[in-house]
Amino acid sequence: MRPALRLLQPLEAPSHQLSSSLYVCLNCRQGFCPRPRPDVQSRRNASGNSPFTEKVRRKLWGTDDPPGLKDPYGGEGAIQKTFRKRSQEKETPEETQETEITSGMQDEGVLEMDDVAPPLPYERAKTWDGLERLGHLGKWSDYAPTEADEYVKFLPERKLVKMGQLYTAAHQTAVELCLMRELKKPLTDVCQILEHENVVFEQIWRCKVNPVDDSSNVDGQLVFLNQQAKDMLFFVFEQVGSQSEPSTSTQTYENTEIEEENGSTEELVENHKSDAHPFFGYPKPLDIGYLSMSLKDPNMKFAFLKRLSQLTGHFIPDSAIASITNIQAAIDYLETLVKPKPKKLAQQLMTNKELQNIPNVQVFQSRRTRIHQDEELGRRKIIEAGLRERGLFT
Repeated sequence: MRPALRLLQPLEAPSHQLSSSLYVCLNCRQGFCPRPRPDVQSRRNASGNSPFTEKVRRKLWGTDDPPGLKDPYGGEGAIQKTFRKRSQEKETPEETQETEITSGMQDEGVLEMDDVAPPLPYERAKTWDGLERLGHLGKWSDYAPTEADEYVKFLPERKLVKMGQLYTAAHQTAVELCLMRELKKPLTDVCQILEHENVVFEQIWRCKVNPVDDSSNVDGQLVFLNQQAKDMLFFVFEQVGSQSEPSTSTQTYENTEIEEENGSTEELVENHKSDAHPFFGYPKPLDIGYLSMSLKDPNMKFAFLKRLSQLTGHFIPDSAIASITNIQAAIDYLETLVKPKPKKLAQQLMTNKELQNIPNVQVFQSRRTRIHQDEELGRRKIIEAGLRERGLFT
């Protein structure tokens, strides 16, 4: 019969794993002090003193001899180089270094003394003239701003929000581009005019645009009120492009009295004229032929959208430009920008006449609870009275 307790053998467990007691139960000893396996010890020390980067390379390639440089990450670091340099300096005698440095300085002095001129004597400055300046002194920020430094925003501050004004702006843009194309001038030069005079804008408003499928054919596309109006508009737009800065169109045409051919149109214009509103208060154009004007020509589309954005103040992104093929499509996109935000679903259902006629359907803007139902039926007062008698309601 084996003894219950016996002394641990030194070969069976290391000294740091022994407990404070000298005698341990055999069963506890076998579970507490497992014998180390020799294969684990050999595998732990197999890598030797290999650096961490080398271990990573071996793991990536899956072999103990991976291809490439032994240390592809730049060799030793800055700290290792500093320690190595210091250790080399300690090994070499200090006297030898001093003699080498002094001898080198003497040799350099002998070679350079003949070529270097003697330094000029120091003279204290009495004024600021001739001294070097530091910072922003003497730079562009010291000068007053010029005309080239001024920034003029392309889009106006005020945006048009009424649909009638959008139609008027689109009609004006179509007439202007037709005039520039008939005069064979760059289409985008019309953006130099920020605002027309009242007399000029009135004749633009009265022009009609006939839709033409072929954008290159401009004959008969623009219909004027009469010959005098045509001559005046051609004279005004002939001057566009000669000015370097945006300005208002000046009217130097002597004969500004143009006969009216339609009495009803004259009364309509007089009723809406007002200098306090955009486009002098003119209403939506009566002619709708310009809405079918094609914008398939890239130059025409670019000039039209640029001028339309300048007049309305709304920016048209590139994602919307691709889907615009005529003027009506451009106005439809602007309508999505200026239309009011959709109302809440409850408000829309409350104004629905079909739901109002159904007796068993009610729509409320807020959440309904059992308390609201009791209050409508008259039961809330009775419930509150009963709770007061019990002392449960204050």
